[in-house]
Amino acid sequence: MARRTFNLLKPLAPPKSVWDKVYDWILGKARVVILITEILIALAFFAKVVQDTDAKNKEDEIARLTAELRFYADTLEPKFRLIERKDQNYVNIWNLTPKYSEVLAEIYSYIPNAASEINVRIEGARVTIFGTEDLSTLQVLEAALKSSGTFSAAVIENLSLQQQEILEQKGDYILTAIIKDLYREQL
Repeated sequence: MARRTFNLLKPLAPPKSVWDKVYDWILGKARVVILITEILIALAFFAKVVQDTDAKNKEDEIARLTAELRFYADTLEPKFRLIERKDQNYVNIWNLTPKYSEVLAEIYSYIPNAASEINVRIEGARVTIFGTEDLSTLQVLEAALKSSGTFSAAVIENLSLQQQEILEQKGDYILTAIIKDLYREQL
């Protein structure tokens, strides 16, 4: 049987050369430095892959959005432009045209007999009403036009009475008035 011995003394070894120190450093601390360097290189590679993928996705999205924009520009934009022009034309027509329908509706509301023989002519801001009417109705019409906020200078310019018409209390007349505010409210 072999005997075992314990030696508590440091083994005697020749002094370490430069190469031995480099070798010990490579086996010790250089391992950590190399490991950290490899991890950094792997992280840089991963970041570059993520960046390239993101750039590729951005290029695909730009191509998709460009195609969508081209589609809208070619098909829908002319329709929107046409609607916009029509809307602007309508606003211009509305703002620049007189409100004749409201004026006519007001004039006809003052005439009690819908079967009256009257003619209404509007030239610019001047309204001319002429026809044959009962004299009391004519007075009511003239008073209504004078008291209205829409008209000014309402006067009977011509009233001709024939002997037969005097007996019937009827007469041919021409009644004129000026429209105060001829245009509609702005849109």
